[in-house]
Amino acid sequence: MRVVVLRGSPKRGGSSDTIADSLLKGLKKAGPIEVSDFVLNDMTIRPCQGCESCMTSNDHKCVIDDDMHQIYSVFADADVVVWATPMYWGYMTAQMKIALDRMEALAMDVEKYWLDKEFVPILTYRHHYQSTVGFFERVQDYFRFKLNFLTFCSMDKDTREDFHVSTRPEKLEEAYQLGVKLGSTTAG
Repeated sequence: MRVVVLRGSPKRGGSSDTIADSLLKGLKKAGPIEVSDFVLNDMTIRPCQGCESCMTSNDHKCVIDDDMHQIYSVFADADVVVWATPMYWGYMTAQMKIALDRMEALAMDVEKYWLDKEFVPILTYRHHYQSTVGFFERVQDYFRFKLNFLTFCSMDKDTREDFHVSTRPEKLEEAYQLGVKLGSTTAG
């Protein structure tokens, strides 16, 4: 099984990374996996320029020559794609959004890049996450991927104090169990 992990947090070891790691442990329980793990903040990925070369060229290739091509090179063969990001102002981080916008180059070939993949958006938030859920739900009909959300509120609503997901073992267990489930259904 091949897994692509896109980590959108600018901070390492935060709640979205920790949940992604628990999911990966569950996937590994089902058998061997090949993980392509990308920390988007450490990559040089330029924003989409809207040039439409990917739509009009024969090979549908993005003309921007940067680190995004590392992701393109493994995306087609992925069985599971993990989109791990905290929410900033109620939406995914800029790092994740830039990478997602650059997926436009892969939009021309639904069969090769999207069909029947397991997508796992991991969304950590203080107040809102629904806009990112809405995005994935809207595009799911066209791209026909399977969708499994893991969400985590990192703020106590009463005290307004933040806490790391490591203080909520039940949330890490939920991620682990989803990994086990996806690993057994994707591998089998």
